[in-house]
Amino acid sequence: MPGDRLPDCPPLHALPVSGLDGHVIVVDFWASWCPPCRKLMPLLDEWQTARRHEGLRVIAINVDESRADAEALLRRVAVRYPIVYDAAGVCPASFGVQGMPSTYLVDRQGVIRHVHSGFRQGDREVLETLIDALLDE
Repeated sequence: MPGDRLPDCPPLHALPVSGLDGHVIVVDFWASWCPPCRKLMPLLDEWQTARRHEGLRVIAINVDESRADAEALLRRVAVRYPIVYDAAGVCPASFGVQGMPSTYLVDRQGVIRHVHSGFRQGDREVLETLIDALLDE
């Protein structure tokens, strides 16, 4: 929920989370069977590349039951941000995910500020505005 601290999610322990302190973090939940996820992924990659120097970091959490399904999609939609795999659904439960994709925008203090469910083309501008505001704080 907005206002909550970033939940502890054991699959994320595989990432150097200490290196995320002081950064604006986008946590994106996705699955290979989700068409809106496939549209959002290249945008997240683009945003992190363009805004990395300002402190933007993207982390993706894949929830496919089969890691092979996720890896097959990643061969077609290559991204440079870190991805963790959570077939057991530990992270979605910790975050309270309601659907795919679910995108959590976390401020530099580790507080969830915005939760965005789904993705339509018009959502690009909404998400960019929210990310810009967090980077400007």
